[in-house]
Amino acid sequence: MTRTISRRRLLAGAAGLGSAALLAACGKDESGDAGTVTLNVWGGVPAENGPDALFAAFTAKHPNIKVKYTRFVNDDQGNLKLDTALQGGLEIDVVVSYARSALAKRVEAGLLTDLTERLSGDPVLKAFAPAANPASNYFFDGKAYSAPASRSVETVLANKSLLDKAGVTVPTDWTTADFRAIAKQLSGNGVYGCLIPPDLARQQLGPDFTYKPGGRESNFDHPAFRQNFQLRLDMMAEKSAVPMTEIVAQKWDAFAQTPFLTGKVAMWISQPFVMRYIKDTKEYPHDFKTVLLPMPAPQKGAQFWNTGAYGDNVAITKKSKHQDAAFTLLRFWLGEGAAHMVPGGRLPSLPGGDTAKLAADLGGPDAAKLFDEQSLVTNLLTSDARIPVDAIQTAHAEISTIMNGLNQRVLLGNISIDQWARTAREQCDAAIKKAA
Repeated sequence: MTRTISRRRLLAGAAGLGSAALLAACGKDESGDAGTVTLNVWGGVPAENGPDALFAAFTAKHPNIKVKYTRFVNDDQGNLKLDTALQGGLEIDVVVSYARSALAKRVEAGLLTDLTERLSGDPVLKAFAPAANPASNYFFDGKAYSAPASRSVETVLANKSLLDKAGVTVPTDWTTADFRAIAKQLSGNGVYGCLIPPDLARQQLGPDFTYKPGGRESNFDHPAFRQNFQLRLDMMAEKSAVPMTEIVAQKWDAFAQTPFLTGKVAMWISQPFVMRYIKDTKEYPHDFKTVLLPMPAPQKGAQFWNTGAYGDNVAITKKSKHQDAAFTLLRFWLGEGAAHMVPGGRLPSLPGGDTAKLAADLGGPDAAKLFDEQSLVTNLLTSDARIPVDAIQTAHAEISTIMNGLNQRVLLGNISIDQWARTAREQCDAAIKKAA
């Protein structure tokens, strides 16, 4: 779907910003591009879930830069369509990558502009430059080709009605063992306790968990990966987690919101972008509140990593003829424009912001009916969870493809964990060696 921000929509979106600037036909602007330009932007978020409001506000502030937004579906087919368009020479100025593997492919193909110098020289966006500490962006050979527009802490979303019915009180310092016990307690009568359990390997190993130190070998023989698969296989066998056969048959890997919002799964580990599904009661009618729980710790009292991510990586294409205007948009997107994406579940990547306003925008007008509002503030908006940011990118896209296939095979019971580990090491080490 492609949208150009119309004058009517622009006027509506800019109502609170002052019409004088809006009506300036072609005022002086910091974009650096002469005259009026139109930026072609491709992203995966439906226009009505934030992009429309974001670009209307942007055009109100920068009337000489128009935005034409094209939404692509963020799945394998949608990303292939985008990559084909990029490589085929279609005029695209700004693109958003949602998976690190997709971003890596675009960097490796030479499709994106090196933003290192621009980010490093910006008083605000230097937080996403290679010299920033702690890192909150992905770098390739020490260079930045994008900047994240969202910071997504992962939480356990739980069906409050099912918790109450089972008489379950979740401890604030719960562990994976508690998670499994509660999932078992919630299971039965057509309900699974959870869709999938926590990713123990990521939680325990943190950044670059798939590589050994130095990045010259893969790390899939680490005991944490075995522990992770064993937990999931055991929970699938006891029916406290959804069997992989059912996930594949129902296509719940692509539409994970469906089993949760239809009451077939009691707990669902996910990120804030799914709020838009919970608020869409026409498409997903439900009569229970969602309570947000912190991620359980692998071991009681031990530090661990959250399995969320910095994401929505905004990049400028190398072929764009409007580099300055595109960076002006990127800067607005991550800065004052970020608030327009919150109702759609994209929380700003830069720190700060009014928590009460974020909660109101994220929860929407029916928040009291749909959410346990205090849990939304405590376990999401004010969470101090540590989010891992991977620094090693060697053969990441290839490793991601290899592992997607192998992970499904072990979860479907086609290979053992030992076979999985051995094959993963062999194939991923070969990919790393080839890339290095």
